[in-house]
Amino acid sequence: MSSRYSLSRDLDELERMVERLVDYLLGDAMYLPVGGGFFRGASTPQMTLGALLLRRRRLAKLRGKLKRADSVRLDDALAQHDSLQREWTLHYEQKLQREVPMRLKLMAGFFRECKENPRDCAGAYPVEALRRAIVQEILIAMAEYGFERREAAAAIQHADQMLRKLLQAGNFIWTPMLEPVYPRETFWWLYGSPAAG
Repeated sequence: MSSRYSLSRDLDELERMVERLVDYLLGDAMYLPVGGGFFRGASTPQMTLGALLLRRRRLAKLRGKLKRADSVRLDDALAQHDSLQREWTLHYEQKLQREVPMRLKLMAGFFRECKENPRDCAGAYPVEALRRAIVQEILIAMAEYGFERREAAAAIQHADQMLRKLLQAGNFIWTPMLEPVYPRETFWWLYGSPAAG
């Protein structure tokens, strides 16, 4: 995510995810390709609700930086998302409830690898920071929609304890443009990284 962040790419990806939202909610897969064809598919992210929510909130917070036409596109995508979320609430909640433990399980693998190979920990951290940010976006959405969050609380607390042991406080690790979207108090893991080596 470093300095290559692009509002327009985020908006394109959000639109593609919203277009596929019903298929995603009604399907069994946790990841759904949203690429625009064989060659573009490899460079675009896989859809999950967490990935969609990450873009949704980020673009809403950075709306002032969008061109007028892009702001209209964002409004359309947000309205479509909100309508589908209301229509398919049960499916939406079930997908969110499945995504949190899936992401935390992947983070548990990262913690094991850091213990075994501390030198590789810092280089692998950006992926885990994104994973944890997506979990936080899910928690924010669950609160917004009134969904149950208790089941995930213990696993998140454990992951955060492990992160706190690994991280050294520092500067925001993503592009400065995104810093206003991610306050240190809530997204503290984005303000530091494991010690190199």
